[in-house]
Amino acid sequence: MAKLDKGKLVDPAIEVRLYASIEHGSLDAVHAIVLHRTDSSNATSTFSAYAGGKQTGAHFLIDKAGQIYQTARVDQVCWHVGVLLARCQVEHGCDPHELKTISSLMHAKGVGFGSRARNLSRHELGKAYPSRYPSNQDSLGIEVVGMFQPAQKAFETPTPEQLKSLKYLVDLLVGQFGLNLLSDVYAHGAIARKEVTEGAQLLHALTAGSKP
Repeated sequence: MAKLDKGKLVDPAIEVRLYASIEHGSLDAVHAIVLHRTDSSNATSTFSAYAGGKQTGAHFLIDKAGQIYQTARVDQVCWHVGVLLARCQVEHGCDPHELKTISSLMHAKGVGFGSRARNLSRHELGKAYPSRYPSNQDSLGIEVVGMFQPAQKAFETPTPEQLKSLKYLVDLLVGQFGLNLLSDVYAHGAIARKEVTEGAQLLHALTAGSKP
């Protein structure tokens, strides 16, 4: 049974390889898990980027052979989510007042799109989860090695070994932090301004056949 020791998830299947550059202060609560793809062909390039001082990254990485690495402590914030989408807008659940606020932020005159999107994200961060999507401040990130394929507008298919390890890791984290697989695990592309397919294959594999 896995256990936590000073932010490290101690388990025979997990190799701890921490990078200080991607740890950004205390993570006080874990409300969710966000699934990512690296857009690289191997784990080495991601490790090299972290070792070189790259500041964005996630808590875990799974290589193509299925090896799980912990790259940041689970009690530390990682910059892995980015600019949030408005959850109630995506899920068609906004009340009229909130919809008007979102619209005014996204259609502000004289403001570039990037600034408008960031302003909306900051507005979302004023809400409590799960009224908004998970953020850097309350979620863990899992990177799964895989390239984006522009012609297919999708990431390459995860290997069976990756999917097996992903399920193992997610089950550990769901149990450790009291999360719900069906409501607290997210594909990155569905919640933030990223490639929309990022993490979708992973989430589908995890939840296929699961009942609410």
